[in-house]
Amino acid sequence: MTTDLLVNEAWRPATAPARLRELAADPVLARIVASRIGLPADLAEELAAEVALRAEAGGPPWTAVARALAAQPATGPERLALLAAHPDEGVRRAAAVHRATPGSAVDALAADPSAVVRRALAAREELPRAVGAVLAADVCADVRLAVARRVGVRPEELDALADDPDPRVRRVLAVLGRGSAADLTDPDPSVRRTAVERHGHRDLAPLPEALVGDPDPAVRELLASRWRNHDPAALARLAADAEPQVRAAAAGNWYTPVAQLTALAADPDRTVLAGLVGNRLAPPAALVGLIDTLAGLAEADAATGREPDPDEREERRRLVHEVLDHPATPPESLRRLYALELTPYFHEGNALSQPNWPPDLFARFALGYCESTVEGEEERESFARIERAVGTEPPEQVLAAMLGSPIHYLRRAVANRHTPPEALAEAARSPKGYDLDDLARNPAAPREVLLGWAAENWRCSAMLENPELPVPVLAAIARCSDDDHAAEARDLLEVRALRARARRETPTPC
Repeated sequence: MTTDLLVNEAWRPATAPARLRELAADPVLARIVASRIGLPADLAEELAAEVALRAEAGGPPWTAVARALAAQPATGPERLALLAAHPDEGVRRAAAVHRATPGSAVDALAADPSAVVRRALAAREELPRAVGAVLAADVCADVRLAVARRVGVRPEELDALADDPDPRVRRVLAVLGRGSAADLTDPDPSVRRTAVERHGHRDLAPLPEALVGDPDPAVRELLASRWRNHDPAALARLAADAEPQVRAAAAGNWYTPVAQLTALAADPDRTVLAGLVGNRLAPPAALVGLIDTLAGLAEADAATGREPDPDEREERRRLVHEVLDHPATPPESLRRLYALELTPYFHEGNALSQPNWPPDLFARFALGYCESTVEGEEERESFARIERAVGTEPPEQVLAAMLGSPIHYLRRAVANRHTPPEALAEAARSPKGYDLDDLARNPAAPREVLLGWAAENWRCSAMLENPELPVPVLAAIARCSDDDHAAEARDLLEVRALRARARRETPTPC
């Protein structure tokens, strides 16, 4: 019979035990038999005894069978104890990780001369306490690293490793949150990065000065994020960092001072500009400056005839769209950006949920967007009436009239800050199909409406997107039952307080 057929027979689940015994006379086939899932325990023991008899004369082929048996689930504890003392490192390694290896053998393997075997033993899910302590003090760093990574590692083993000389071990402890404060100033940058990444702003608050000057840009970038830094002074320094990824992180942080956020609007790096426009609390002055930067880039290209590459063009387009969607972009800045025609795919429908569009543009967008969908006499009459009013009545009154229209897209005037407050209050009381989340995001939404929703824990997520949400409403949300909403409201109150303090401390120009 050919070798391939015999190999297939040795692997085949239906092969009878008697035939497996016959096949196991050959070391190559014996290794396959020893590796079979579901091997009967008696057959595994017979095969192990045969290996023990033939190993001395048979050499490496039978050693491979011994390795397979040391990894075989059916191999019994007594046989595993013998295999754990085998002269071959690979056999001892397999026995070290076998769940049935007896405790006496595990104790002996902790002193094995091979670091490979001790490392395998250190990775066991179940490890006697005394053996764990020995391996945590092993001379080989790879063994100690395996202890730190072990699924069932004990607190005292981690404590023993806290000041390990190997940075890989210290990094694992930092990942597990079991490192020490020294990790934040560890000489290895990967340990410092992990330690900073694992800590929140409260833990890091005493150390901003040391970390702001960290030589590793990745550490400084992590420190610049909102989750890890609420210190305006430290963020002011990070906003002026030489590395753009650090400035980008500072640009996206709510707590970065207004002056620095405004300065970053002129940053030459597009990742910084993207971080700034992604900051929901970017001040209006910064967004005005960002529009100036985008306009300047377009004007420079037009003057020189330069064509931006596709990636740069797509990044600029994305920046323009995000400025258009930002809740703090001033109305006249939106008008200017729209007039510059920097975005080739402007969607009028998207503007209907943005609160700051000038009322005349908003009315034009709404009429243009819904014109093709108007149907029925009532809707046609309403459309014609509002279209006439656009040229004859104040824009704010046009928006108020739109709220009473049967046309859904015209009622989106509930989102616009120029809609009169009394009309917005009536919309909040009306059963008509208004998008009240749009109203919750509207800076002109009546305070009493917002306070009522906050008291009932309604629309908190949408209200938190309102850039001018009154402080009493924020305070009410900070007490709500939703932990995430309450925490965000507390952060917003903290940012408002810090900015108010900065305004008071800024000298008034003569």
